[in-house]
Amino acid sequence: MKKTILILMGLAMSLFVTSCNSETKEDTAATDSLSTEEVVEDSTAQAEVIKLVEVPGAFETTELKLKAGQPYTFEVSNKGIDKEVAFVLAPAPTDPKISTDSLMKTAIADAMLPGTIKKDETASSKAPVTLEKGEYIYFCPLNGTPQYKVTVE
Repeated sequence: MKKTILILMGLAMSLFVTSCNSETKEDTAATDSLSTEEVVEDSTAQAEVIKLVEVPGAFETTELKLKAGQPYTFEVSNKGIDKEVAFVLAPAPTDPKISTDSLMKTAIADAMLPGTIKKDETASSKAPVTLEKGEYIYFCPLNGTPQYKVTVE
């Protein structure tokens, strides 16, 4: 019985090693078949980083002009604010008196930070976002900033 178990274990190990070697050859063949054009295409899709600095009651950058179809990541720094801050990007409202709660419902989730940021910390948006042509706004409800204009052309 022990002899049979040892033989089966040896056979299983042999099959495992053989399958690993054949996968390696296939993986290498697939990698070799990539063309330079495909690699270049992937590198152009990188997100552009938009750096924004929050100071008490405001952002240092007061307006953004971005390109439609380009992926963007928003990096936000809390510069000297003694409380935690955030970042909200949303389509520009048609009603200028719209409430912050209503704006939060239309906020672009991936553009938001994964959490609030403390004094002298920096964080980036959850994922790159690609915006369509139009008007957007950004603001921080925790820092009481105005709503700043983003034009996407």
